[in-house]
Amino acid sequence: MLKNVKILLSLIFIQCTYFFCVSQASAQEWEKVTSITHKSPIVTVSLDRYGLFYFADNSGNIFKYDTLGALLFTYSPLKKVDVTLLEAWRNVNIFVFYQSFQEYLILDRFLSQSPTTRINPNTIGFARLATYSYDNNIWIIDETEFSLVKYNLTFGKIDLSTPLDLILDSRTYDMNFIREYQSLVFLNDKNSGVLIFDNMGNYKTKIPVKGLSMVGFYNDEIYFQEGDSIKFINIYTYNERLEQLPELGNYKYVLYTKNNCYLFTTTTISVFKR
Repeated sequence: MLKNVKILLSLIFIQCTYFFCVSQASAQEWEKVTSITHKSPIVTVSLDRYGLFYFADNSGNIFKYDTLGALLFTYSPLKKVDVTLLEAWRNVNIFVFYQSFQEYLILDRFLSQSPTTRINPNTIGFARLATYSYDNNIWIIDETEFSLVKYNLTFGKIDLSTPLDLILDSRTYDMNFIREYQSLVFLNDKNSGVLIFDNMGNYKTKIPVKGLSMVGFYNDEIYFQEGDSIKFINIYTYNERLEQLPELGNYKYVLYTKNNCYLFTTTTISVFKR
């Protein structure tokens, strides 16, 4: 009996040592390429399908960088404006939403703009958040109706509407990020967690992680910073895993791909590759 216990303890020790070494090796794989300092505060970030990263500063300027931290293109608005949400995942059409003006803008991959479009106030009371849907319409959080809606751009009408009053407390919510990904809609409420809906707007579940400014997506996982690690949660099985940050620090945003990781503070970006 004692012999079996010793064998079991030895196996556990070997397994723990193996996973520790794998974790350490994984953390050591990252190589720091460059560090970028930006003169104005960074207010929102995004990543496209090719691993290129984007960010907007507090004057509304939008910047596109390659995977090694070289600046590719810049967009500067005619007037200073806060960018509420920047979505570059589609790459061909980069979506920019301005809550204060109730307008959105589409940029091409060179950050050349089309005309700014105002959200119809006769249909949408007040859009707190907005983002592209996969069928070329727009998901909107209508704060007046306190609902998630899909707005049909062709016909100028609401196709779907999901009330949020049974899901969130209308007195304490702080919704700050939304994206459709793999036929699911992810809505981050800083005070309660990440709400998940299907592509018909039906509520499915919530990942109860509080205090996030945004979340990222990698294959079948959602990710965000947790302490000194990046935490990944599978969006179908909800299995969790951790990967150590390439460099320790308290970051405002983290963007992750198979080969790159970008760590943002308010005014700096650290670029890593492996």
